[in-house]
Amino acid sequence: MREIHLWVPELDVTKGGIQAFSYFFHAGLRQVLAPVQLRVLARQGVGSEGLGFHWPGWLSRLVFSAALLHGAWRARPMLVLSTHVNFLPAAHWLKRLCQTRYVGVAHGIDTWGNLRPGLRAALGQADMVLGVSRFTRDQLARDHHVAHERLALLPNTFAEALFHPGPKSPVLLQRYRLPTHAPVVFTFGRLAAAERYKGFDRIIAALPRIQRDVPNVHYLIGGTGDDRPRLEALARDAGMADRVRFTGFIPADELCAHYNLCDVFAMPSTGEGFGIVFLEAMACGKPVLAGNRDGSVDPLADGRFGALVDPLDSEQLAGTLTQLLQCRYSHPLMWQPEELRRQVVAEFGFEKFSATLKTHLRRLLPSEMLAAD
Repeated sequence: MREIHLWVPELDVTKGGIQAFSYFFHAGLRQVLAPVQLRVLARQGVGSEGLGFHWPGWLSRLVFSAALLHGAWRARPMLVLSTHVNFLPAAHWLKRLCQTRYVGVAHGIDTWGNLRPGLRAALGQADMVLGVSRFTRDQLARDHHVAHERLALLPNTFAEALFHPGPKSPVLLQRYRLPTHAPVVFTFGRLAAAERYKGFDRIIAALPRIQRDVPNVHYLIGGTGDDRPRLEALARDAGMADRVRFTGFIPADELCAHYNLCDVFAMPSTGEGFGIVFLEAMACGKPVLAGNRDGSVDPLADGRFGALVDPLDSEQLAGTLTQLLQCRYSHPLMWQPEELRRQVVAEFGFEKFSATLKTHLRRLLPSEMLAAD
């Protein structure tokens, strides 16, 4: 039986984003495919099958693309699945050479706006493009005219077993010099100048307004990146330097404890493709605030699981955060941690992810290549 090839940048559940998606996509394939030959080629690291490529930068991309084409040309796989759109031009060439069908996954800004011609053509000729959110899927149709029948939705999942409601960690309270009963807002993500859309600065700007009604409010910013000096300066300029804490790098085994350290998780983004961090925070039973202008609406299920605000409306942002910190926001599910977790897992857990993946594969593979229901 011919192979199925999976092309990934890396399989790593601890890194978030595309690496975590690739990990779960691979795990989902192992669950929903019948015993067939699945060959995994990873640009970095080595999966349970396949090869690893470790060269840096552009050389890694070039060598990896050449290896993908060479390996696929020799094996003539029935189907290529790529969890990163950067690999799709190679899949497009393979289709032109030997009619191999291919599927790409679109995550967010990697497929929004202007794209190089080769990538745009590869998206248009894919047999299926899986968007992780409705926002991303709709952007593909609008910006790149990907045919509706070639588009499908495969929302992100997360490591549900790692995230549960729990008490505030005394160790972390001491580490970040947080008063035991201080209301805490938490945001976790890359502090990158290229990702300012996440909205750390909008929350810092809202703190003086929030402090009027929640005098002891503190803001915990998790993650690393080159935008930290700017954010620190914004906190000083707002007179909030003593209320803003930067965690730096958070190890995977401490992430759940950091979610449980907060009273509200907030990320008023304007450019998020989905936002796995929302699922993790809600699985810890935390009230969550997100923006309503991007893919963030999907993990919050259009507001069913959390509070959606216009991220560019500073008064609405500050007012809603204040209500959440004071437990006055009218949304019963947000104040039922275990039930919130249960519903989020039911909607976005791995079993739902795998079932959705199998539904999509039925359009591409013969039934004997899929595991029995």
